[in-house]
Amino acid sequence: MATAAARYVKRPGKATHQTDEQKLARLQAVSAFREALCADIELYKGMKEEDVVDEYRQAGKLHTYDMDKEWKKRLARVAKLHPSLPWHLDPDIEEYMYYLEENEDDFRIGLYSLLTGHEILG
Repeated sequence: MATAAARYVKRPGKATHQTDEQKLARLQAVSAFREALCADIELYKGMKEEDVVDEYRQAGKLHTYDMDKEWKKRLARVAKLHPSLPWHLDPDIEEYMYYLEENEDDFRIGLYSLLTGHEILG
């Protein structure tokens, strides 16, 4: 998962036309994404399946729960919180975004609710 974020960091020897400020902003965005992704992974690892199901139930989205795709959906949610990175250039992230519902900008599952300060209302 970290390799997806690493694709957006300048590699030595590649010519770019970015200012130092742009490079710093990109590195900070990648760092923020990695931190958020690690936090979500830790949150998810500490959950039992019943906890995840309950999270979906409280959000009114139990019908969308798919255990096999859950980690992909969680990664996509974290990526959506970091729109400054060019996720459309990463085919894996694009695939994971496909699993999210169209109206999932208002989703209250996983790290999203922790970062935005929203509580799940049930």
